[in-house]
Order: sequence, then structure tokens, then C-alpha cells
Amino acid sequence: MLTRIIVCVIAFLLPMYIQAQLSTNNKKAEKLYEDSKEYLRQRNFERCIEKLRKAIEIDPNFLEAHYALANALNTMRRTEEAEVHYRKCLEISPEDKKLAPVYYHIGVIDFTKGNYASAQVKLEKFLAIGVGNNNQIQDARRKIASCKYAIEGMKKPVEFKPLPVPAPINHLPLQYFPVLSADRQQLIYTAREGTSALHDENIYISYFQGEQWTQPKIIEELRTPFNEGTCTISADGQTMIFTICENKDKIIYGSCDLFITHRIGERWSEPQNMGPAVNSRHWDTQPSLSADGRTLYFVSDRPGGIGGQDIWVTYLHESGRWTEAVNLGTPINTRGDEVAPFIHVNGKTLFFASDGHLGYGGFDLFKAEQTDKGWSKPANLGYPINDHRNQVGLFITADSKQGYYSHEENIGNQLISSRIYMFDLPEEVRPTITSNYVKGVVRDAITKKPLAARIELILLGKDSVQQQVTSDAVNGKYLIVLNKGAEYALYVSREGYLFKSLTFNYIAEEAKDVEIHIELEPISKGASIVLNNIFFETAKWDLQPKSVTELRKLLKLLQENPQLKVEISGHTDDIGSDGANMELSRKRAQAVVNYLTQNGIDPARLIAKGYGETMPQVPNNSDANRAKNRRIEFKLL
Repeated sequence: MLTRIIVCVIAFLLPMYIQAQLSTNNKKAEKLYEDSKEYLRQRNFERCIEKLRKAIEIDPNFLEAHYALANALNTMRRTEEAEVHYRKCLEISPEDKKLAPVYYHIGVIDFTKGNYASAQVKLEKFLAIGVGNNNQIQDARRKIASCKYAIEGMKKPVEFKPLPVPAPINHLPLQYFPVLSADRQQLIYTAREGTSALHDENIYISYFQGEQWTQPKIIEELRTPFNEGTCTISADGQTMIFTICENKDKIIYGSCDLFITHRIGERWSEPQNMGPAVNSRHWDTQPSLSADGRTLYFVSDRPGGIGGQDIWVTYLHESGRWTEAVNLGTPINTRGDEVAPFIHVNGKTLFFASDGHLGYGGFDLFKAEQTDKGWSKPANLGYPINDHRNQVGLFITADSKQGYYSHEENIGNQLISSRIYMFDLPEEVRPTITSNYVKGVVRDAITKKPLAARIELILLGKDSVQQQVTSDAVNGKYLIVLNKGAEYALYVSREGYLFKSLTFNYIAEEAKDVEIHIELEPISKGASIVLNNIFFETAKWDLQPKSVTELRKLLKLLQENPQLKVEISGHTDDIGSDGANMELSRKRAQAVVNYLTQNGIDPARLIAKGYGETMPQVPNNSDANRAKNRRIEFKLL
């Protein structure tokens, strides 16, 4: 990498040496200056710098030597030393047009320090002189715009009071890229036991128990002698995608590949390379997985992008294969770099870092919302969340109230520590759609044995699947995320069992995290379920359109089990006369039967019955209880 930098910069440095008239009259200083050019041609930067320093010692006002030395130091990333000599150039000859690039370099240095007003003055001076290469001119214009943006943004700071996550987290020199399960009971992150490259990256996990986190431990099933890191997990913490680099036994496609693993019980499966649809011959890393583990965002520098590093996306097909990754495009990606994507569990809000969008310098954090028309224009999270330093990597909790990130401490260019911090997310940068979760355990209703079951979240009214997860085969645990402001049907199903349906109206009700354990009835005589997503208007028996989701589930069950004969029964609360309730319940049951027969189910397999208010599930002593008693049931005969 350094060799490439040197080759590119030599073309810039050499013209500084080609001068018709030097500013020094000292022959010895001039000789040292000429010798430095030869060392530059040889790419021996240390000897080049040595010669230029000696020339300046002889003649402290040797303008050309200060300029050449500043450029050489800047090339070697020794910015603080370079700054001294750039400023000396302006002190010696402040109006010299050939020193226009010095204004550019000092402007860039001031900008990287967050000295926006000073940087703007220097960069505007550089443009006013009108001498400089096109890349510098374009960069100066971008940075001037950023200076103006930053100066205004700092006048309207957002609330930001980060605190390090307490012990035993942050027990190592370096830990970064934190992710949490939606219920905030698992924290997973990448860490090193030291700050040098000799210490390889590993993935650690900690659990929230009582009032604190447990001692972090390496996930041993994923551990190798090489680097594993930058992971993402599904909302239930059961699926993980992470990056492996440098491991010749596992890397197939590029310098870094993405791998997937699933937790079954308390153990993680053997990681599998995600294949050529996702990985490329290039750098593929920094994954972010949707709540249900079926949409993956990640970073790649592969050809076909917009900038150097772009955000790409792939989807898990019903076949179990990931689709060919596609570039997320504008307005997310720019000609700069976009990295560290994080998709909120709502599936609609994307946070990421970018040095291509207008900001405060380096990488800033941005937020974009997905709409029916595509992604919104990314919004800068504001000052002081963003400042002149790089801000990379952000995790937002499901309820949108807290953010987690890693904060680095450096001495010069050396990273000495990285700790995980948390903060209360300001209202103005929170996702517009917040989320809650439903979790629990799925069991066999007879044996109480945990079951692996398919769990679908369907948006009522549109009959569209929003999420799909599977409960753990060993312990039956599940977790699924619901967004506020919508009405959902939740279906739990497994071959050989009647499905279970739940309903969540987060339009009419206050959303909250809930724990619901689900028991599935084996398909056998006498087994019954309540159809919680069949809807009627008050005192009417016409099926509402949003009932179609449940009706189709019922239809599919009967089609897949042609031997079944069933009773569809209607039930009411105690409001109204006994006779009217009995008639209403019968007509509602018949409406369901009519739908099934109209869609090909043999009428001989179906019986419609109305029980009115005679079989309440709970006492009719509240509106909530009466709502439970107004129901349609499905019973096997």
C-alpha cells in the first residue's frame, strides 16, 4: 500500500524541485537539496528527509526545502511534522503563487482537526490563487462546503452523553462492532487481546443476567488462529454472519469472505462460506442482518460500485439460497466510501458511515429511511455524535432508545484502546418506526416437548409476510420483531400440528415487549384452535377483507390434510339477546365454511355451528374479556 502511495506522490513532489531560481544563496544547502531529489527518485524517503532537514539547518529560510520536506513528511503520514514546514513556507513567502498548494495542505490539516473556520479561510485562499491540480481544487470545494455545514451544525448540537458499557465488558485493550439481540439479553462483539497485528480477532459473547453482563467469552465454535470479526446477528440471536480474513483453509473467493452460522441450543454450527452470490474476489465484510435473518447488507470494494467501498444487499430466497448481491445505489452510496451499515430491526431504517456525504470530516454517521419510492436522502446524525474524527459502527436497540458504538483512543497514528460505549439516542435521530418483540417457547401441547416451528409475521390487510423465523429445535425458543403502527397476524406452524394464530393491533393498541409461550396441538380427533384473525363488523357476519390471511392458512391446512373433517363454530359475548347471539354466531361460522367450499373444499368435510354466548372462554365482565369470547373456532372431528 505504501509503495502505491509513494509512486503516486512522486509525480507531485518532483515539480517542486524543478526551479529556475532557488531562494537560498548557500551552496551547501543547495547541494543537499539536489541530493534529496535523487533519494526521492530512489524512493528512499528517510534519506530524502534527512538531506532536506540538513539544508534547512544551514538556511532556515530555504523556502523550497521547507516545501519539499513538508511534502515528503506528509507522504509518510507524519502530518504533525509536515504541518510545521507548510506553515513555515507561508511565513517566509505568504503571497507566493507557487505556494498555493500549501494553503490547500494547511486547510486540509485544519479540517482534519475540526478547525473549520481556519480551514475554510485557507482553502478559499487556495482557490482564489487559482494554482493547483484538479483533484485538489475539487477536494477544496468539497471541504469548504463541509466547513460551512459543520460550522452551522455545531450551533445546533444534539443531546449526546456517551458512557462506557460497565465491567466486565471492556476488559480487553480492543473491542468493537457491538451487536445485541432484540431483547437486549445478548451482546456480541469483536475483540483483540492486544493492540498489535500479532493478536488475532475473535468474537466474544456476554449475557445480561440480573442487573449486569456476564464475563465475556470467546465463541469457541467460531475460533481459529486467524481473524474472525465484524459480526451481525438476527433479532433472536440465533443466526450470525461474520467476516473471516487471511484463513487460507476457509477463504475461497477474496481477501475477506462472509460466513454464516446458526445456533442450535447453546452451540453454533460449523460456519459456512456464503458462496459466490454474496462473496467476490475482493473485500467483503461488515455485514448487517435484518431482524428475521433474511436480508443482508454488507460492504464490498468489488467492481460495479459507485465509489471505493459501497454498501451491497442480498436476500435469502425460499429455496435457502442467497440472491446475487446488488449495489444499494444512490442516494446511499457515493463516489466516496460507505461502510459499517446497520439495518434497524424495523427493516426500514439504515444507519451507516460515509466520507462521501456532506459532514464534519472523515467518516460521519448517517440515517436513511426506506419508503415506497426507495431510500430517503441520508441525514447526518449531527454534532457531537459526529465530529472531525472518524465515526464508524453504530448499533441501535429495537426500541430505538439507545445506541452502542466503539470509541477509539490514539496516540499519533497508533491505536492504543477501543472501548464499547452506550448512549441515549436523541429523539431527532431515532428511527421513525420503532419496534417491539414477542418471544417465548414453542412446545407440543401434549408432551410439552420443545418444537422447531415456523413462525411468520404477516401484515394484515396486505397479506404480506414481513418476517419469518424458526424456533430453536433444542429449546423451542423464538423471538420475532413487530413494528409499531401496523396490524399483524402471527402464525406458528409445524407439519403434523394445527397452526396457532395470534393477532397484534399496534395501530389501536400501545406496543410493548411481550413473552408468549405457544403450545401446538397435534393433528388428532378433538384438537381445536381459535382463529384469532377472522374479523367481522359489529353485529354482522360478512368477512372483513383482512380475514383473508387466516382463511388462506385454514384452506392450506385442509388441502394438505384431505382426511380431516372439521367443525367451524361461532361464539359471541353476552351483549344482546340469546337468540340473536345464537343466530349471529351460526351465520359467522357459515361465512367461513362458505369461503372454504367456494375455494374447493368438499362441503361434506365441514360443519358450521353457532354456540352464541353459551361457551365463554372467560367471564364476560370486561371489554377485553368480551373480545376474547367473540371468536371463531376450528375443531377436528
